[in-house]
Amino acid sequence: MVADLCNGFLTAKTRKLDAGELSVSTLAEYRHTTDWIVAQFKKDRLVNNLASDDFAALRANIAKRWGPVRSGNEITRVKSVFKFGLDNGLIDRPVRFGSEFKKPSKAVLRKCKAASGGNMMEADELRRLLDSASVQVKAMLLMGLNCGFGLTDCAKLPQSALNFESGWVDYPRVKTGIERRCPLWPETVAAIRAAIAERPEPRQDGATGLVFKTARGR
Repeated sequence: MVADLCNGFLTAKTRKLDAGELSVSTLAEYRHTTDWIVAQFKKDRLVNNLASDDFAALRANIAKRWGPVRSGNEITRVKSVFKFGLDNGLIDRPVRFGSEFKKPSKAVLRKCKAASGGNMMEADELRRLLDSASVQVKAMLLMGLNCGFGLTDCAKLPQSALNFESGWVDYPRVKTGIERRCPLWPETVAAIRAAIAERPEPRQDGATGLVFKTARGR
């Protein structure tokens, strides 16, 4: 049944989370997808009874709710759930998604990007952000500008990755583990030092060696 398939899929992903192979946010996305599948097909529906028109209806609902990029990601996750079921013997034959259950075309994505306008920020806008940011946020912004760090990079950045004397950060990519080494600007070093000096005491084991913490020490 659909519920059994989704539960098995989430159980496997939760184990990956526990093993450090999956992020909390990714598991949340998978959970949202399985909830969407159950809501669309009903939990007691037999997977082998699903047909192409069921997935065409699902795609139509996805497209009504989200834009092309989010829709494409959701379709990919839906397919991964059913592939998991086939690979692990929860279903005995491939599901027929039909010709309509596909991600939006590249042309549609290009048009959507053009319609949304550019995301480029000019130097004066970035300076205003830095001037108005708190001590910790300023350090995060500079890590993004200087090293291309994202939110997860900053959230998980350990102090051991920083070498203030040489002015370098050695920190592999969180998702892929690919090595990454970046020279730090003097202003980035100064901002990180200030953030570390003002951060709250850690109140969670996992936060002890991190550069950035929440106001509650997490």
